[in-house]
Amino acid sequence: MLKDWKNSDINVESLWLLDSRGKSGKHSNVYHGNFIPQIPNQLIRRYTGEGETVLEIFSGSGTTLFECETLNRNYIGFDINSEIINSVLQQMENVKNIHFSLNSCDVTNNSAFDIAAKKIIKSHGINSAQFLIAHPPYMDIVKFTELEGDLSNIADLDLFLEKLVSSFCNALAFLDKERYFAVVIGDVYKKSEVVPLGFYVW
Repeated sequence: MLKDWKNSDINVESLWLLDSRGKSGKHSNVYHGNFIPQIPNQLIRRYTGEGETVLEIFSGSGTTLFECETLNRNYIGFDINSEIINSVLQQMENVKNIHFSLNSCDVTNNSAFDIAAKKIIKSHGINSAQFLIAHPPYMDIVKFTELEGDLSNIADLDLFLEKLVSSFCNALAFLDKERYFAVVIGDVYKKSEVVPLGFYVW
């Protein structure tokens, strides 16, 4: 996507050093586990153009959606937590510059996600998205809901990876060919040792 990267302010290095969390616009740090806005901002600008559609599983507190609003990218998001979805939608009430939807769904459930995604993508007047992003829970470090399909309730590494990969496969079916998928995840500290979760997911 990005051809003239040498004359851009988009970070194409392999190591990103960020001084502080961006706090402009609708961003706040009131939801445990939300990621800093500079990450989706850089990824969206690097891999999409204005008017294209970003698909996000694990949409959380709206960080990526708010960046899509700023950058004029359309957005389709899914999360299992209907409470946080309603909170984010309230913040997006008067937004008119992009086409967006935020939906409650267990993205690890193949049939439920397939039905929901097909319906929502069709309502956007498109067949697929141009960029896919996922910032999943880091196992059970922060529990978001008590729902059965919530990955934040899984303490077992193998089961977590199985469910996470299932969600990736479900979403990748709706990504344009030759386009990009970004996973934002960190390692965890459990039982006095570091679990290299990022490595295992990779």
